[in-house]
Amino acid sequence: MILVIISHWIAADRWINTTPNGVIGVDIFFVLSGFLISWILFENRKKAERIHTSKSTLLKNFYVRRTLRIFPIYYATIFLLLIFSKASASNIHGAFLYFVTYTSNIYFFKIKVWDGVLSHLWSLAVEEQFYLIWPWIILFTNKKYLRSVIVIFIFIGIAGQYLMQEVRMGDILTFTCFDAFGLGALLAWQLSFKPKELKKFYHVLSFFSAIALVLFVAGIVQESWSYVPLKTLISILSLWVITYIVLHYETNTIRLKIIWNNRVLIFLGKISYGMYLYHNILPRMLNLKLINKYVNPLLPDVLYKEHWWYLFIGENAVLLIIVSWLSYTLFEKRFLGLKKYFGYQNENSLQQIPAHVMGT
Repeated sequence: MILVIISHWIAADRWINTTPNGVIGVDIFFVLSGFLISWILFENRKKAERIHTSKSTLLKNFYVRRTLRIFPIYYATIFLLLIFSKASASNIHGAFLYFVTYTSNIYFFKIKVWDGVLSHLWSLAVEEQFYLIWPWIILFTNKKYLRSVIVIFIFIGIAGQYLMQEVRMGDILTFTCFDAFGLGALLAWQLSFKPKELKKFYHVLSFFSAIALVLFVAGIVQESWSYVPLKTLISILSLWVITYIVLHYETNTIRLKIIWNNRVLIFLGKISYGMYLYHNILPRMLNLKLINKYVNPLLPDVLYKEHWWYLFIGENAVLLIIVSWLSYTLFEKRFLGLKKYFGYQNENSLQQIPAHVMGT
């Protein structure tokens, strides 16, 4: 999330954007999502099979819980943008059907151009489209074929990126992101069905991650990732980091304690969805027009004129956190509280992962 915000708020020619932060941030999110969603489904599938309960109930609860988490503020945002379409300076009226049906990635692929405040919503569309098929595969595929199916999805994602390599914005279509989701799911499979071999999995992954890192750095230097798709390299490196965290979390080292028990990170984790949803909207619709007009001119020249860039970042960060916190406290929590009526059978096992990570 933070990397995506950096890529949208800070000019591309700044040193901090030497790396493709937007792509990195989105791919990390996809890998983490593939891992968490798959692990939840694997664990609950095992228990359902053990106590002979219906998998359809798991499927229903999954979709209801995802709906309560994602839909309320997404649709509230979409309808507000529709009402204030002039201020948004976007084509929300003409493309409303795409956004209301979570197919905005197809819309952007079709028009071959981004659309201001709406641009970042493509990744949420990909996520929702992934949710349409993945739970069915995880819950109803024969257990002995599960890993093979996951590997197939990874290769579909890689092949899709090669196929769409010369097509503008082809990499925002859902099938080109299957490698990221699949790699996360592969870790979930390992953790659920072969936990004793997790160290071996990590060592093998470390070898591929070293190669991925070399190719990633070479790609930055050459400004081209022609050998292996950029998103695949990022996904492999992301999986390595997530696997390291999972492998060492139970040891509860001091370094990990500092991360897991950090109140700031816990707080930001709770409001992270809102921050992602609003981060591209607030600066364009409010900050530049209102704060620049009424607040900034009152500040000392050393801030307003000489350090406007840092002022812009600081003001946006404070505004985004406040709005996201209000959104979570006054709106989102009312829906999240309903999730208790649609609990997974094996939720206690999910406490192994910190709450602010699960909230992502």
